Amino acid sequence: MKRLYSFIAIGGIVVVLLLVMWLVLLLRPGANNYRVNVNSQTVIKQIRSLNRLETSSYTIEKIVDAGTTGGQLRQLLFGDRILLIAHGEAIAGFDMNKIKDQDIEISRSMVKVRLPAPEILVSRLDNEQTRVYDRRQGVFTRGDSQLESEARKEAELIIKDAACKGGILQEAEKNGRSQLTALFKSLGFITVVIDIPQGSC
Repeated sequence: MKRLYSFIAIGGIVVVLLLVMWLVLLLRPGANNYRVNVNSQTVIKQIRSLNRLETSSYTIEKIVDAGTTGGQLRQLLFGDRILLIAHGEAIAGFDMNKIKDQDIEISRSMVKVRLPAPEILVSRLDNEQTRVYDRRQGVFTRGDSQLESEARKEAELIIKDAACKGGILQEAEKNGRSQLTALFKSLGFITVVIDIPQGSC
Protein backbone atom coordinates (compact mmCIF):
# COMPACT_ATOMS: atom_id res chain seq x y z
CA MET A 1 0.00 0.00 0.00
CA LYS A 2 2.78 2.37 0.89
CA ARG A 3 4.38 1.77 -2.52
CA LEU A 4 1.09 2.44 -4.23
CA TYR A 5 0.70 5.78 -2.40
CA SER A 6 4.30 6.65 -3.28
CA PHE A 7 3.70 5.95 -6.96
CA ILE A 8 0.48 8.01 -6.90
CA ALA A 9 2.25 10.92 -5.15
CA ILE A 10 5.17 10.87 -7.59
CA GLY A 11 2.79 10.63 -10.53
CA GLY A 12 0.78 13.58 -9.21
CA ILE A 13 3.92 15.69 -8.84
CA VAL A 14 5.03 14.83 -12.39
CA VAL A 15 1.58 15.78 -13.77
CA VAL A 16 1.63 19.11 -11.88
CA LEU A 17 5.14 19.90 -13.17
CA LEU A 18 4.11 19.09 -16.73
CA LEU A 19 1.07 21.37 -16.41
CA VAL A 20 3.21 24.22 -15.06
CA MET A 21 5.73 23.81 -17.91
CA TRP A 22 2.93 23.75 -20.47
CA LEU A 23 1.42 26.96 -19.03
CA VAL A 24 4.83 28.70 -19.04
CA LEU A 25 5.39 27.76 -22.70
CA LEU A 26 1.86 28.82 -23.59
CA LEU A 27 2.03 32.23 -21.89
CA ARG A 28 5.63 33.07 -22.80
CA PRO A 29 5.80 35.83 -25.49
CA GLY A 30 7.09 34.48 -28.77
CA ALA A 31 9.92 35.98 -30.79
CA ASN A 32 7.48 37.32 -33.40
CA ASN A 33 5.09 39.01 -30.96
CA TYR A 34 6.98 42.35 -30.98
CA ARG A 35 5.65 45.11 -33.21
CA VAL A 36 6.70 48.68 -33.94
CA ASN A 37 3.66 50.91 -33.49
CA VAL A 38 4.96 54.46 -33.67
CA ASN A 39 3.22 56.99 -35.89
CA SER A 40 4.77 60.08 -37.46
CA GLN A 41 2.99 62.47 -35.08
CA THR A 42 4.55 60.74 -32.08
CA VAL A 43 7.99 60.85 -33.66
CA ILE A 44 7.63 64.54 -34.53
CA LYS A 45 6.61 65.36 -30.95
CA GLN A 46 9.59 63.45 -29.58
CA ILE A 47 11.99 65.23 -31.93
CA ARG A 48 10.54 68.68 -31.27
CA SER A 49 10.77 68.08 -27.53
CA LEU A 50 14.56 68.09 -27.97
CA ASN A 51 14.16 71.77 -28.97
CA ARG A 52 17.86 72.14 -29.82
CA LEU A 53 20.03 69.13 -30.50
CA GLU A 54 23.61 70.13 -29.67
CA THR A 55 25.96 67.72 -31.41
CA SER A 56 29.34 69.45 -31.55
CA SER A 57 31.31 71.78 -29.29
CA TYR A 58 34.62 73.57 -29.94
CA THR A 59 36.71 75.35 -27.33
CA ILE A 60 38.86 78.02 -28.94
CA GLU A 61 41.62 80.33 -27.73
CA LYS A 62 42.69 83.28 -29.87
CA ILE A 63 44.92 86.33 -29.46
CA VAL A 64 43.20 89.60 -30.38
CA ASP A 65 45.31 92.68 -31.11
CA ALA A 66 43.21 95.87 -31.17
CA GLY A 67 43.92 99.57 -31.00
CA THR A 68 45.05 102.67 -32.89
CA THR A 69 46.99 102.58 -36.12
CA GLY A 70 49.97 104.60 -37.26
CA GLY A 71 53.74 104.67 -37.20
CA GLN A 72 55.97 104.01 -34.22
CA LEU A 73 56.22 107.69 -33.26
CA ARG A 74 52.46 108.14 -33.35
CA GLN A 75 52.01 105.00 -31.27
CA LEU A 76 54.60 106.21 -28.77
CA LEU A 77 52.90 109.58 -28.30
CA PHE A 78 49.19 108.94 -28.90
CA GLY A 79 48.78 105.22 -29.36
CA ASP A 80 46.49 102.88 -27.44
CA ARG A 81 46.75 99.13 -28.06
CA ILE A 82 45.52 96.06 -26.26
CA LEU A 83 46.52 92.42 -26.56
CA LEU A 84 43.67 90.15 -25.46
CA ILE A 85 43.87 86.38 -25.01
CA ALA A 86 40.30 85.33 -25.80
CA HIS A 87 38.93 82.00 -24.59
CA GLY A 88 35.52 80.93 -25.85
CA GLU A 89 33.22 78.16 -26.99
CA ALA A 90 31.11 77.48 -30.06
CA ILE A 91 28.30 74.90 -30.02
CA ALA A 92 26.69 73.61 -33.20
CA GLY A 93 23.68 71.42 -33.81
CA PHE A 94 20.09 71.50 -35.02
CA ASP A 95 17.06 73.66 -34.26
CA MET A 96 14.46 70.88 -33.96
CA ASN A 97 11.56 73.35 -33.92
CA LYS A 98 12.14 73.82 -37.66
CA ILE A 99 11.03 70.24 -38.40
CA LYS A 100 7.66 70.05 -40.19
CA ASP A 101 5.14 67.21 -40.42
CA GLN A 102 6.22 66.29 -43.95
CA ASP A 103 9.83 65.91 -42.77
CA ILE A 104 9.01 62.55 -41.12
CA GLU A 105 8.05 59.50 -43.16
CA ILE A 106 7.28 56.14 -41.56
CA SER A 107 6.73 52.89 -43.45
CA ARG A 108 6.48 49.79 -41.25
CA SER A 109 9.96 49.35 -39.75
CA MET A 110 11.55 52.21 -41.74
CA VAL A 111 11.73 55.88 -40.79
CA LYS A 112 13.03 58.72 -42.95
CA VAL A 113 13.80 62.08 -41.36
CA ARG A 114 14.75 65.35 -43.05
CA LEU A 115 16.57 67.56 -40.57
CA PRO A 116 17.20 71.29 -40.89
CA ALA A 117 20.74 72.30 -41.80
CA PRO A 118 23.21 72.30 -38.90
CA GLU A 119 24.04 75.73 -37.50
CA ILE A 120 26.04 77.37 -34.76
CA LEU A 121 23.59 77.57 -31.89
CA VAL A 122 25.86 79.30 -29.37
CA SER A 123 29.05 81.31 -29.71
CA ARG A 124 30.26 82.87 -26.50
CA LEU A 125 33.29 84.29 -24.79
CA ASP A 126 34.37 82.89 -21.44
CA ASN A 127 34.88 86.14 -19.53
CA GLU A 128 36.61 84.42 -16.62
CA GLN A 129 39.30 82.84 -18.79
CA THR A 130 39.61 85.73 -21.26
CA ARG A 131 42.27 88.15 -20.07
CA VAL A 132 44.25 91.20 -21.13
CA TYR A 133 47.83 90.15 -21.81
CA ASP A 134 49.23 93.59 -22.60
CA ARG A 135 48.00 97.21 -22.77
CA ARG A 136 50.19 99.97 -24.21
CA GLN A 137 49.23 103.65 -24.15
CA GLY A 138 51.02 106.63 -25.64
CA VAL A 139 52.65 109.33 -23.56
CA PHE A 140 49.95 111.90 -24.30
CA THR A 141 46.83 109.74 -24.13
CA ARG A 142 44.68 108.39 -21.34
CA GLY A 143 43.51 105.53 -23.50
CA ASP A 144 40.08 104.53 -24.75
CA SER A 145 37.94 103.16 -21.92
CA GLN A 146 35.90 101.16 -24.46
CA LEU A 147 38.86 99.49 -26.17
CA GLU A 148 38.72 96.28 -24.11
CA SER A 149 34.96 95.96 -24.69
CA GLU A 150 35.46 96.38 -28.43
CA ALA A 151 38.25 93.80 -28.37
CA ARG A 152 35.96 91.32 -26.59
CA LYS A 153 33.20 91.86 -29.18
CA GLU A 154 35.68 91.22 -31.94
CA ALA A 155 36.90 88.10 -30.10
CA GLU A 156 33.37 86.62 -30.17
CA LEU A 157 33.24 87.00 -33.96
CA ILE A 158 36.73 85.51 -34.30
CA ILE A 159 35.75 82.49 -32.19
CA LYS A 160 32.68 81.82 -34.34
CA ASP A 161 34.71 82.22 -37.53
CA ALA A 162 37.45 79.89 -36.22
CA ALA A 163 34.85 77.23 -35.37
CA CYS A 164 33.38 77.48 -38.87
CA LYS A 165 36.76 77.15 -40.53
CA GLY A 166 37.58 74.27 -38.18
CA GLY A 167 34.65 72.23 -39.52
CA ILE A 168 32.23 72.44 -36.61
CA LEU A 169 29.17 72.17 -38.89
CA GLN A 170 30.48 69.04 -40.61
CA GLU A 171 31.13 67.44 -37.24
CA ALA A 172 27.67 68.47 -36.01
CA GLU A 173 26.11 66.83 -39.08
CA LYS A 174 28.04 63.57 -38.58
CA ASN A 175 27.27 63.40 -34.85
CA GLY A 176 23.59 64.31 -35.37
CA ARG A 177 23.15 61.54 -37.92
CA SER A 178 24.78 59.01 -35.57
CA GLN A 179 22.79 60.07 -32.48
CA LEU A 180 19.40 60.11 -34.20
CA THR A 181 20.04 56.78 -35.93
CA ALA A 182 20.75 55.22 -32.53
CA LEU A 183 17.62 56.89 -31.07
CA PHE A 184 15.28 55.56 -33.78
CA LYS A 185 16.78 52.09 -33.67
CA SER A 186 16.16 52.03 -29.92
CA LEU A 187 12.48 52.74 -30.74
CA GLY A 188 12.38 49.58 -32.85
CA PHE A 189 12.97 50.87 -36.38
CA ILE A 190 15.19 48.65 -38.49
CA THR A 191 15.96 51.05 -41.35
CA VAL A 192 16.74 54.67 -40.49
CA VAL A 193 17.40 57.29 -43.20
CA ILE A 194 18.59 60.72 -42.03
CA ASP A 195 18.66 63.45 -44.68
CA ILE A 196 20.68 66.53 -43.66
CA PRO A 197 21.29 69.53 -45.95
CA GLN A 198 24.70 71.18 -45.84
CA GLY A 199 25.00 73.95 -43.28
CA SER A 200 26.76 77.27 -43.74
CA CYS A 201 28.07 79.85 -41.28
